[in-house]
Amino acid sequence: MVDTLEMGGTERMSINIAAVMAEKGYQSHLIVSRRTGGMSAHIPNAVQVHFLNKKAFYDFAAFIRLTQLKKKYQPNILHAHSTSIYWAVALKIISGKFLLVWHDHFGLSDQLDKFPRKEMLPLLRWTDKIICVNDKLSTYWKSLLPKRKKDIATIKNFPFLIMGSKSERGLFTFLHLANFRSQKNHMNLLEATKILAQKRNDFKILMVGEFVEESIKEQVIATINTDDLQDLVEVHGPENEVSAILNSCQAGILSSDSEGLPVALLEYGLAGLPVVCTDVGDCSKVISSSELGILVSPKDPVALAEGMNTIISDAQKAKSMGEKLKAKIFKEYGGEGFFQKYVSLLQVL
Repeated sequence: MVDTLEMGGTERMSINIAAVMAEKGYQSHLIVSRRTGGMSAHIPNAVQVHFLNKKAFYDFAAFIRLTQLKKKYQPNILHAHSTSIYWAVALKIISGKFLLVWHDHFGLSDQLDKFPRKEMLPLLRWTDKIICVNDKLSTYWKSLLPKRKKDIATIKNFPFLIMGSKSERGLFTFLHLANFRSQKNHMNLLEATKILAQKRNDFKILMVGEFVEESIKEQVIATINTDDLQDLVEVHGPENEVSAILNSCQAGILSSDSEGLPVALLEYGLAGLPVVCTDVGDCSKVISSSELGILVSPKDPVALAEGMNTIISDAQKAKSMGEKLKAKIFKEYGGEGFFQKYVSLLQVL
């Protein structure tokens, strides 16, 4: 019998949790719904991976493959990430006898008034536990499910990377590690780049992420070409060697309009990078003082450009920020802390 079955493709946290469970000696499997993605290279050998090759929401053949996996491995726990909960609930209705955990990563936690997601409520009656990446989400679900408060917990995201040695690029490079989707606001960063370029051109922006919304990628590339930013901005797709990319850059940056708790921010810290980040979601809990990084208001490219300029101009201050943030990430956002809270919530392992 399998201890844990992660269902959530190759997004960072599904991989990270599967890796930690395997590291702790539990039999850990990962179900990939649609595609492998750029993070697939980071799945440890101890984690068994299964591909559903799902082509659409109503892909009956893929769902049959899921039921066959459940029958074969008989998991104690099915841990469903984000929208994977739909199929996880269907599986439980058809052939239950496992603990169903839903992990809510909702990136628009700052805009729950606009996106209340009450359509999730019928699904959640089939879940046993709900894990939220920040307190805003936990508070929200507890308000809608007052009789189930004990089943809902905030457990912070955590990074899980093996960092190699530094091999920095010659030109000062900011890494923007974010999938190409609207909430990440790549255009905000491009506007800040244009503003900073009026003062200096001794820097580069490296955009790395999955092309989740093709229209966003096309808009970014068109803007780079229209505004002659080709020498300042590089666009990459998903990157297999995230550790190597982190080690090659001098700073991390996030220009999002909304976040839960971005794993990219934790990974920047793990790599000891100084950070410029918009003040959204739980970013201010990570960057809790000016000694740990620079927080700016969302949708403010001028402030973002000023923060970037500060990082480039003051090497000593930037180095100190990176070192202090790294120490905080190791202390407060490690996999061990997640595991202990996870076990406490489930009380079944």
